[in-house]
Amino acid sequence: MAERKTSKRAAEESGDQPTATATPLGQQQEEILENKRKRTRPSAGKKSTAKMVAAGESTAAAKNKSRKKTDSAASLTQGKKRKEETVNSVAKSAGKSRKSNKESNSGYQAAEPTVSKTSRKSTAGTKNDRKKNSPPPDELSSSHAFVSNPLANDPLSLRNSVAIAAGEKRKSENGQEKKLKIIPLGGMGEVGKNMTVIQYGEQIVVVDAGVMFPTDEMLGIDLVIPDYSYLIEHRQQVQAFLLTHGHEDHIGAMPYLLKDIEAPVYGSRLTLGLLKGKLNEHRIDADLRQVAPRETVNAGVFKVEFFRITHSIPDSMGMAVHTPVGVILLISDFKIDMSPIDGRMMDLARIAALGERGVLLLMADSTNVERDGYTGSEKTIGSTFDKLFNKAEGRIILTTFASNVHRIQQALWSAERSGRKVAVVGRGMQNVCAIARELGYLHIPDDILIDVDKVNSLPAHQILILTTGSQGEPLSGLTRMSSGEHRQVHIIPGDFVIISATPIPGNERTVAKTVDNLFRQGAMVVHERSEGIHVSGHGSKEELKILINMVKPRFFLPMHGEYRMLYKHAQLAQFLGMDAENTFVMENGQILEVGRRHCRINGSVTSGQVLIDGLGVGDVGNYVLKERRQLSESGIIIVNLVYSRKQEPHILFGPEIISRGFIFEKEYEHIIGEAKEKVAALCTDQRLTDGSLYDLRNQLRSVLGRFVLERTGRRPVIIDVINEV
Repeated sequence: MAERKTSKRAAEESGDQPTATATPLGQQQEEILENKRKRTRPSAGKKSTAKMVAAGESTAAAKNKSRKKTDSAASLTQGKKRKEETVNSVAKSAGKSRKSNKESNSGYQAAEPTVSKTSRKSTAGTKNDRKKNSPPPDELSSSHAFVSNPLANDPLSLRNSVAIAAGEKRKSENGQEKKLKIIPLGGMGEVGKNMTVIQYGEQIVVVDAGVMFPTDEMLGIDLVIPDYSYLIEHRQQVQAFLLTHGHEDHIGAMPYLLKDIEAPVYGSRLTLGLLKGKLNEHRIDADLRQVAPRETVNAGVFKVEFFRITHSIPDSMGMAVHTPVGVILLISDFKIDMSPIDGRMMDLARIAALGERGVLLLMADSTNVERDGYTGSEKTIGSTFDKLFNKAEGRIILTTFASNVHRIQQALWSAERSGRKVAVVGRGMQNVCAIARELGYLHIPDDILIDVDKVNSLPAHQILILTTGSQGEPLSGLTRMSSGEHRQVHIIPGDFVIISATPIPGNERTVAKTVDNLFRQGAMVVHERSEGIHVSGHGSKEELKILINMVKPRFFLPMHGEYRMLYKHAQLAQFLGMDAENTFVMENGQILEVGRRHCRINGSVTSGQVLIDGLGVGDVGNYVLKERRQLSESGIIIVNLVYSRKQEPHILFGPEIISRGFIFEKEYEHIIGEAKEKVAALCTDQRLTDGSLYDLRNQLRSVLGRFVLERTGRRPVIIDVINEV
């Protein structure tokens, strides 16, 4: 009899027949699943927690009672034990979750729930169970996290929920998906005035704003800057200006932009130091914010990470712009210099790490894509300077880019070793040297500097003159010296001139003219790259390959170069394995729309160039330039005439003809006389009485223009000054 009771109890506890101990466990599991579905109601969670605790206590009591009555519990199967462990684990985890949610007064967690390995293993169910117990997508939290429910802890579902919530954030109020746009306003198809707009929705960051040297046809123009009318139209959306380095073709236009657009400016210490000097000249106050390599700043929806790159100016930086769509890696002017002057190497480790994580779009410098091999290190210039300084018997006049601080530093070291004093000539060179010295980037001994007025009082072999003019700029120090127009420095036979730079595309003619004039003055000029006096600050083809292979971007956009350079850079990326449809060659003003899996050129904005003439910004256009070219080519003729209609029409004064830049009047008096007769013949009494002054002027310019063309073959500008008394 006792054996039958024992076996009956064992059967009941093994689950073959419902008992008092099995029923609470089944109810507990049903309550957990039910409460999970109703998790949006905090009160329900509170009640279910109390029930689970009570159910857990009754389960433990029944179990202890059963063990006291008989030892037959030892015969429980392994499956029964696993079932009890599973249910207890679920109850414990769910109870903790409800308690946490109750304390935070919310049905959701702010971060992704974490589950231990044991809990993950114990709550693992079948695929159908996970589908059945997973929360519906429409109940997802705006914080991208699930309720802390182990039964719903499916990584695939979690990723899907994050994607759905992120997709909702990428949509604007009207339900359309926001676009990430890359809009170059300068630097595409040209060398200079680099400027790029990155826009997402209604938020914009601007990378660089530089100038370009005027061409020969831009008579009287001082600077050329990008047309930024698009930014003026969207000035309230500009979150920040981001600067890569301190060269003029990257920061020269900033004073003009900051007059119209207020936004913080982020850049390195030297970059902001050089910019601050320009802003002081323009009397502009701006919000300048210094950043260091490996530092990250937030600008609206953009998170911008800066990292060090090597170039021909210290403190150059690239940037990774983290957007809601993906990472935009922008590496402006750079080269991979393994022995930089200041010992601060390019942060290849960080670039490689970004590449491993995934870069959506790479934008990179294209200037030297046509040059094979690698670009030489800046440090090689120092030994060349030492040789030339020891070789020179007279004065040394050295010119380079004013912002090339490392080149200037090496020239100063060579001058100190050869026993020469240094005079700095040219406002641009003086400003950069003063700022770089103040910030600690340029080390100049106090006893080596002299004023330019003392140059003629020292022996020639003890003088080094640092000056501007490496690009043949008309108002630069070296250009004025070569033409004999400099007030303080005149070229004398025996001077040794070093042009430590190569002409920017478009400046070849002006540089060649300067070199010719220096030779005419009796100077010895060293300007060839083969002499080892210059290395580029831009990476050559092999360095560009290293960058592309290191980053492995999904899309590639070459920048900073003439069109053929951009085209060849895109070809290089395709040679390295990128698909042609994922590389883009753009013009200024075009819009590149970037998505996670697609990229296309779609539309354009207003772009072009703004001409700076003295204090005038944009007031000189193509028509004015055309007139200036015409004046420079054929000169001008001015016709002066005064007449009266009182009593009877008659001419009181004239016609008088004055010419400038047209012909030498003393030798061509007969042509001037005939021109006067043509004008007088037009001014008949009838025309002066009945005709309008407007018609008379038109006829005068037409008749006189045809006459001058027939007699001289020239088309001068004709200006009439006709007055009625």
